[in-house]
Amino acid sequence: MLAKSVMLRTRRLAATIATVCKAMTNRFGRSTPSALQPLHHELHHTARFWPVETAGFDGEETLPALELGGVLVFVYLEANSAELRVSIDLDTVDQRLVRHQEPDATVPMHITVQGDTVFRA
Repeated sequence: MLAKSVMLRTRRLAATIATVCKAMTNRFGRSTPSALQPLHHELHHTARFWPVETAGFDGEETLPALELGGVLVFVYLEANSAELRVSIDLDTVDQRLVRHQEPDATVPMHITVQGDTVFRA
């Protein structure tokens, strides 16, 4: 009797899981590792936030950063003036973001503040 009860519940659970999986696939589309994703999707899904660590590699406190495609963007307050600073580090940029046809191999950027473009290259 117990085995029948367990089997019935297992079948219901399997049917529920299959229904949820089907609904999610229909709603969000398939995203399999073998499916080729556009570069921006791939990089957005691998973005990381690096919080402050009390002792960095040089013993100093590190700064919080967002990493996207090997680009590190630091946003922090300057200690002495409480000035908001934004710093972009391109040392480890993913080479797929670099314009190789340009003579200086730049990374295209568009920076806005409150929706107004302040830098574009």
